[in-house]
Amino acid sequence: MKRKGMIITIGIILVILIGVFVSSLTNADNVGTENETAQPNGDTTGEGMIKVGILQTTSHPSLDEITAGSIEGLAEHGYVDGENIEVVFQNAQGDQNLMNTMAQSLVEEGADLLIGIGTPASQAFANATTDIPIIMGAVSDPVGAGLVESEEVPGTNVTGVKNQAPVEAQLDLMVEVLPEAETVGLLYSSGEDNSRAEGERAAEVLEEMGLEAVTYTVSSTNEIQQMVASMSQEVDAIYLPTDNTIASAFDTVVSEADLYDMPLIPTVDLMIAQGGLITVGINQTEMGEEAGRMAAEVLDGQDPSEFPVFVLSEGDILVNQEKADRLNITIPESILEQATIIEVRE
Repeated sequence: MKRKGMIITIGIILVILIGVFVSSLTNADNVGTENETAQPNGDTTGEGMIKVGILQTTSHPSLDEITAGSIEGLAEHGYVDGENIEVVFQNAQGDQNLMNTMAQSLVEEGADLLIGIGTPASQAFANATTDIPIIMGAVSDPVGAGLVESEEVPGTNVTGVKNQAPVEAQLDLMVEVLPEAETVGLLYSSGEDNSRAEGERAAEVLEEMGLEAVTYTVSSTNEIQQMVASMSQEVDAIYLPTDNTIASAFDTVVSEADLYDMPLIPTVDLMIAQGGLITVGINQTEMGEEAGRMAAEVLDGQDPSEFPVFVLSEGDILVNQEKADRLNITIPESILEQATIIEVRE
């Protein structure tokens, strides 16, 4: 009887142990399922928050505003940094190799969504992943840059905002203010697809206007000072397509152009405060906010491959009256009535 009682006792213990083991497995499966449900877009970070990687091409006030606007746009649509998302920011300072390394790092660290501020940053992300959604913070020619198949149906893991400079409006404005200009120099970086495309567009518009367009390119910021000096002796005005390399050294462009009383027509609004003369400028913060909105919609489930690129192409007339006075240029009253007068940044 004792032997039989012992066998029964051992059997009961085994049944209990098996039940505990099965219960543990079930709880583990449930925890995994809960985690996957809480984070449908991929890897989790920290407290299980969504991880958003932002890569900025270089340091410049206009790009800084796009970055800040992107974070603000995300917050306005329910994704707040530090609350339900973790924003990881990287700045490549114009170094392409570093940009590629940073992009790869953000991918390997498990970002759920990526935002590229500038064409080179967006391209670095696209080269690093074809799976994680990528939002272009500011790209002037996404098709030409190889980021999307078309603006209407991207067909890739990339969508976002196209900052299409109003080239025609900018050059029309230039002609009104500088009616005697006959030769216009176009200055941009030879290594940026976006600026090359915009420069070619500007050249076509100038030729249609009956003006001579002369293209000058630089491969790095080290060449800018000498290039501007050369241009200033050969052209009547300098038009600057959207370009990250030029933007990062725009103070150099201004200081050299001032030595020759050369008017500068930039495409970016903030460059007027830095020393440009006039432009029709697109608000950089608004551009970033649109990128943040699109990022939020993708996090909500929108497929980037079917999410049309948003085109921001309208701007405001901006005038640097102080620079006009310094160059003895009279801005027509009809333009001043519509313009915003920008104070020079000290």
